[in-house]
Amino acid sequence: MPEAAVVIQNVLTKNRAEELGYDMWEHFVLPPFYDLLDLQTARKPRLVIGGRGCGKTMLLRYLSHQTIFSPSRPSVPREASLNIGLYWKADTQFANAMYKRGVPEDTWRAAFMHMAALIIGIEVLSSLKSIATCRTPLLDHSELVKLNFRRLRAFDQGLPVAPEELAACLEEKLWGLESWVNDVRKVQEPQFLPGPKFILRLIETVRSQVATLKETVYLVYLDEYENLCGYQQEIINTWLKHTEPPLIFIPATKRRAFENRQTTGPESLSDIHDFRQHDLEKYLIDDKDFSVFAAEILFHRLALGGVQGLPVNPADLRDPSKLEERKSSAYRKRVLASAERMFPGVSQHDLALGIFGDEALAKTLSNRIQSVLKRRGSRMPWRRFFRPSLPEASIISPALLCRRRVDPEKLAAEMDKAERGEQNQFTGSTGWIHNNFIGCLLQLYEPHFRACPVYSGFRAFCQLAQGNIRHFLELCHKATDIGLAKGGTVGAAVPVADQAEAARQASAALLGEIRSFGRRGNQLYTFVLRLGSLFALAHQRPSQSEPEQNHFSIKGASIQLTQDDLDFFREAVKWSVLFEQRVTKKKQAYLPETVEYVLNPIYAPYFHISYRKRRRLELEADDVICLMRGSYDAVSALLKRFSREWEVEPAEMAPTLFSHLEQGNER
Repeated sequence: MPEAAVVIQNVLTKNRAEELGYDMWEHFVLPPFYDLLDLQTARKPRLVIGGRGCGKTMLLRYLSHQTIFSPSRPSVPREASLNIGLYWKADTQFANAMYKRGVPEDTWRAAFMHMAALIIGIEVLSSLKSIATCRTPLLDHSELVKLNFRRLRAFDQGLPVAPEELAACLEEKLWGLESWVNDVRKVQEPQFLPGPKFILRLIETVRSQVATLKETVYLVYLDEYENLCGYQQEIINTWLKHTEPPLIFIPATKRRAFENRQTTGPESLSDIHDFRQHDLEKYLIDDKDFSVFAAEILFHRLALGGVQGLPVNPADLRDPSKLEERKSSAYRKRVLASAERMFPGVSQHDLALGIFGDEALAKTLSNRIQSVLKRRGSRMPWRRFFRPSLPEASIISPALLCRRRVDPEKLAAEMDKAERGEQNQFTGSTGWIHNNFIGCLLQLYEPHFRACPVYSGFRAFCQLAQGNIRHFLELCHKATDIGLAKGGTVGAAVPVADQAEAARQASAALLGEIRSFGRRGNQLYTFVLRLGSLFALAHQRPSQSEPEQNHFSIKGASIQLTQDDLDFFREAVKWSVLFEQRVTKKKQAYLPETVEYVLNPIYAPYFHISYRKRRRLELEADDVICLMRGSYDAVSALLKRFSREWEVEPAEMAPTLFSHLEQGNER
């Protein structure tokens, strides 16, 4: 493979902020909602919410001193030193080790505050070095060398007074803490520093000795707050409640993971009064905004790989003054058009023509038409419903013929009208094609074990990603990889079939990751396999009376679900396996308002189901409980019951349907 192709693959493969380091200057693209954020200038706590892959970690690392004062940044504005970001990512394993094990809770609390003092203290001192080494001289190196931290010896007589030696000492103390936590019975307990009080005194020492930093506020961006233990969260909550300049705490967490509002005192945190919230995913809820942002990130990565002739200027993508220009209609159209040329989609009409241009798919369609006419006892020629001149109408005709209220003679007459260009129910207000086409198309592809082209195209990739930049880049990486392996060139259009196969591969890979999603990972994985199997079965309903079902609501959930079940759904939402939304349409007006759960669209290609949010499946609480924690036999019985209700004949069921179920059972 050419060297250029290898470079492109590498830049697309790195789809996690952790793979890019702490200095994000060369890699970061300012999101379109950047001007809505006040994370750099906050004078009271902020809470950042966002699921995996939404760019939360990338944003926090961009706001931190390693990026703001990056050596790669051509110039740094003087006001940058007024607000200095410190990035702190909660260590799951270490945080959980600081709990119980025969150690009193008050000792663990003191140890956690000591750890915070060390980590944040190291970051404060590191930020001074960042400021001193950036291209704009905001802090002279001689000022840094003259800094004297003698007064901090009030906390520990062994602390050095010079900044470099102090940083090294704090680092060694952190290592010592790790050794003690690892073996609390044999290693001597260290002397604990008093958390924020130590940090405040450290900051005050800096501000009193460095003129350019006398008004500086330090903002601690605490990433993955949800990984902390309960008592640790209570300590952080206490700091949030009582925080004020020059030290502000800004935690970041996944959705539904900031539900512990307790502090170490009698008061709990109060939204708005104690902090304000930034929901990153809600800022990108508009498909058009996300599509443009995703395209910009894609082209920025390609630019890093040396690709020329791209519709973006990488320098503009990290310049706040260019945000308005990037929101202009002309710019957006240009960027989207380039992305669609690289990952071309297929129109609905061409998707339909593809069925008639493929002998195997065309035969499946004709067989289904003949089969349903035979079941209905109709003597009409099957070719009346198999018309290459009306490909979309022909594809949905088997589903319409399965509906008892649709008379074959009248259906053929409607097709005649459509062929003559007259008003008809296929394209008119009845919307037969609009409502049924995608479901019927997926149904035709299912028996052939082929990736359906409905999953191809830049816009389809954006919808599959559902605001998740990591998932979007994974789709692009897989598609580009397949295209290059087949002799394609860098930056050229990726064939539709290769994109569809890439979507299937990416879907399978990301589905497998679910097992690593926290303490309920295995249960979440099994649940998704079972739920996806149910949706796959629903997609095979011959009549397609409820097409494209890929989300559900629970009837009677408040009565029958246990607290553990509710916790399970909280985990599913937290890890973005499911998206939780308010029910917008009710079939019966008297039903109480409830929520519906949408399966993450990225898993749709694996199950060969629609990624579009169209129809909801209303499940009894017992059925949901069975999917969550029922036995293999119970879930098999549930699927067979639904297959009877939906009149899916055993011969029509996809051979792979129950294999999904078996995978979950084996795990």
